[in-house]
Amino acid sequence: MATATGPQRQAAERQAMNSGIQGLAADIFKSALVRLDRTLRSEQLQARLILQVHDEVLVEAPPQEKTAVEAVMRDALTNAAHLSVPLEVTLHWGENWAAAKG
Repeated sequence: MATATGPQRQAAERQAMNSGIQGLAADIFKSALVRLDRTLRSEQLQARLILQVHDEVLVEAPPQEKTAVEAVMRDALTNAAHLSVPLEVTLHWGENWAAAKG
């Protein structure tokens, strides 16, 4: 059985350390999405969770719900887990995803 060389070993160690952190981050994000969807529905907003890509969430909402949806999103996403560092979000609005990202 061959042993890993220095760079190979270092890469394997980094991957092993990052795996747990990335898994935890994914679990927190999934929890946040469930909270977001439930709150949008319980507040009887027309806004709906449309898509999640990596660390982005796309929500479709009528313009008149902007203030309420922003509050719901910030609460659901920043309070999904209680950590020693704050969870932060950045929100963008637009007529479509490209405009919101632009």
